[in-house]
Amino acid sequence: DAGWTGLSCEDRMCPFGNDVMDVIPGFDEYATTDSNGIPGLAGYGNEVGQIQTITLYDADDDISNFVGQTFAMKFTSKLNETFVTQPIMWDADLDVLATYIESALEKLPNRVVDDVVVTAESSSGATGVVINVSFIGRFVQGKQHKLEIVTERCEIGCTPRITGLANLRSFSDPVLATTLSTVEITTAGSHQSHECGRRGKCNRKKGVCECFTGFIGAACGTITALA
Repeated sequence: DAGWTGLSCEDRMCPFGNDVMDVIPGFDEYATTDSNGIPGLAGYGNEVGQIQTITLYDADDDISNFVGQTFAMKFTSKLNETFVTQPIMWDADLDVLATYIESALEKLPNRVVDDVVVTAESSSGATGVVINVSFIGRFVQGKQHKLEIVTERCEIGCTPRITGLANLRSFSDPVLATTLSTVEITTAGSHQSHECGRRGKCNRKKGVCECFTGFIGAACGTITALA
């Protein structure tokens, strides 16, 4: 089950985070943007978060078919917990769509996604939309599981209740040279992801980090003193 590990699944898992001693906190508080215009992580120099690129194509090569339909996203945490967003309405204005996606991810329970930056644009003309999700929050540092796009209709008695993206292209045709809708990790991110941030010991009975002297936080990611 989610949150458990070990040969007999009897040990609790602890929060994951970057080793705070691998960077210089406070250096370049307003980090520069990367090649995609995504800001670096404030307080972490020019470190960059993982970026996942979602490319969605309409089967009829007309993305206006998506307007007004609803879909959702599924996020899997480092503790193997799965969370599904509220319904996301597809808006004709891609900047508005990006705002909807960003808000839905950040509203997931327990702040599992505490901060993301989302952009959306149609670089493939009218046939496809490219959505970039950059994980820049403290709780989503390092390698993350790929997002899953929930596109099947979910009606009464089903949650989240969505219309689905009925005309989404979910197959490729080499004859017609069509391209499959995908989710790819396009920037690995420069942070690591260790249990207790490598600055504490996991209490396997409680599932909480017991931080070493000078470090505090859920994943021991805050420095309180330098010895």
